[in-house]
Parts: sequence; structure tokens; C-alpha cells
Amino acid sequence: MEFEKKNIIWKIIGEKNFCSFKYITPIKNFCRNEKNLTGFCSKQSCPLSNLKYATIIEKEGKYFLIKKIPEKSQFPNKLWLKIPLSRNYVKAMQQVDLYLAFWPKFFLFKTKQKLTK
Repeated sequence: MEFEKKNIIWKIIGEKNFCSFKYITPIKNFCRNEKNLTGFCSKQSCPLSNLKYATIIEKEGKYFLIKKIPEKSQFPNKLWLKIPLSRNYVKAMQQVDLYLAFWPKFFLFKTKQKLTK
């Protein structure tokens, strides 16, 4: 059921269809959504079409790991879990490892890459 929902959403907002966050160039489509991990418009990196998603955001000099919880998809205001990260870079990386231990490697590597920037 979850896989079907993911595919339906992507079919609606996918590569060739309309999405308000999409920025189209002749070479590649980009995504302006602040929660997008890569900046590219793709099925794997789309925070709207994935039921399970994680990324790093920065607000007022503090970094947060935010995770999209599929169990809370019925409540849009509770959909994202915001986890504050340590100011220490090494501790923050360990926290990302801990919170994303059983997640797909794509999210683990991309969130660490975004934290490193």
C-alpha cells in the first residue's frame, strides 16, 4: 500500500508533470524545496512523494535532523519529527548515524553530506 501511494504521488508531480517546487532547465530539473536532500527533482530525493524521508535543516545557526514519519501521514502538522543536533561536528555525525541506522543508505549518506556543507 505504501509503495502504491509513493508511485501515485510521483506520477502526479514527477519529472514531466507540474510541481510548484520544480525549476526546469534544458539539462536537468531542480527542486527548490528546502527539505530536498540533493536539490535535484528525482523520485528518490523528493520529500513530497516519499513516505519515509530524512534531511538536515539549519535554523538560526542550529542544525536539526528532520524525519518524515509514515505512521503520522494522517496528521500533516505532526508529519515531521525535528531532532536537534549537537554543535560538535563529530557528535552530530554520530547522532545522524544513530537516528538513521536502519534507513536506506541513500538518506544516511546524503544527510551526512548536507551536514558537512
